[in-house]
Amino acid sequence: MILHDAVKKLHDVAHGMGTEDGDLVYISKPENHICQFCSGSCLQVCFGGRVAEIASTEPFCAKMRLENLYDAPLKSPKTKAAAAGALTVVTGFLMLIRNLGPCPTVNFEDCHEELVQHLSGKNVYILGSDIPGIQQALLLEDADVVLVTGDALLNTDHLEEIDEAILLKKELLFLGPSCAGVAALLGKKAWCPYGT
Repeated sequence: MILHDAVKKLHDVAHGMGTEDGDLVYISKPENHICQFCSGSCLQVCFGGRVAEIASTEPFCAKMRLENLYDAPLKSPKTKAAAAGALTVVTGFLMLIRNLGPCPTVNFEDCHEELVQHLSGKNVYILGSDIPGIQQALLLEDADVVLVTGDALLNTDHLEEIDEAILLKKELLFLGPSCAGVAALLGKKAWCPYGT
């Protein structure tokens, strides 16, 4: 599973830096907005002075050491969200990514229009909610691009489809801050032009 692969890569990248002793702090922030391409509510994740904001269908409040993530089974949407948030905030801490949160809502329309333009003329298989204006492929096999939203990282079926897309050598495009850490660690393309 791609989340496990990203966690393993983070462990390899951060090994010996002392990050495993750092605390991850998770705070439910329902008052904050999330990426327009996700559903749920805001889960804020803090690590080493950096703060990431991702979308979660089951926001929670907790504190744990980063080393606890390395052997976690990641079976429930809650543990998958914990992993996605940790991957984003720690890659931000390591300065592997810049965007740790969603764009301001005033940028939603521009982001959507630019994404539609970027994917114009391509058959796109979307893992997550439909996105208006994008020409969608009905089958993964027919896709030119597989678009991965943050919601897909919380869904076991979608995670399996991501793995299948990788086996089929499909181009993957990860959307928003929920996917930013996974994309950076695994060398995949990411889309978040106005993220903060």
